[in-house]
Amino acid sequence: MAKLGILASLTVIIGCLTFATTSSTVDAAENCQRTDFKTEMVKQACTKGGQKAAKDAMKVFMKEKKIKSCNQCHDKLAPSYSLKADGLDQFKKLGGK
Repeated sequence: MAKLGILASLTVIIGCLTFATTSSTVDAAENCQRTDFKTEMVKQACTKGGQKAAKDAMKVFMKEKKIKSCNQCHDKLAPSYSLKADGLDQFKKLGGK
C-alpha cells in the first residue's frame, strides 16, 4: 500500500512539472521577440498583449493605410519580424509613431 502512495505522489509531481514547463513555453511564445521598440504602437501592444496584440495592431494599421502585405516592410515574419532597411521609414511616412 505504501508503494502505491509513493507512485501516486510521483505521478502528481511529474504531472505538475510537465504542466509548469508547458505553461512557461506557451508564455514565452506569446511574448514579443523584440525588446528594443522603435515604434510606440508596437511597444504598447506588446506590453498589453504580447506578440498577438502587436500583430493585430499592425493589421489594423495596414488596413487603414491600404498596405497589402507585411513583406512590404518586413524581411522575415514570425518569430522575429525583422524589418527591411526602409521598413521603419515607410511606417513613419504613413503616419506611424
